[in-house]
Amino acid sequence: MTGMSILRQAYSLMEQPERMTADDNEEMGLIAVNQIYSEVWHREHRTAFIPLDNLRRRLDLSWRMMPAMAYGVSMLLSLNSDIAYERFQTLYQRAAAHAGGLAPLRRTDTLPREVAE
Repeated sequence: MTGMSILRQAYSLMEQPERMTADDNEEMGLIAVNQIYSEVWHREHRTAFIPLDNLRRRLDLSWRMMPAMAYGVSMLLSLNSDIAYERFQTLYQRAAAHAGGLAPLRRTDTLPREVAE
């Protein structure tokens, strides 16, 4: 499954498929996909995480992790809505726990930060 497939699922879960057509959402979508991808990566791998450089790349995860990916991306994309965020956070945590795998070693923050000058 590709990052774009996960993003489409996330927007469908949020009942906002029209957001897929906005150009600026692809960058925001890539950031959200990479953040959740980095968290679930360590449940199946002990190698270093390498973020996707674009949404057309395939995720190197088993099918068990895909629900957690979709719920997690929905969670991040709904940060401006407290109710939706909490709902997707609960679903993400349950899906990740249900998927099993290795316990995460550490989290890698892939969200962009402001650079101090």
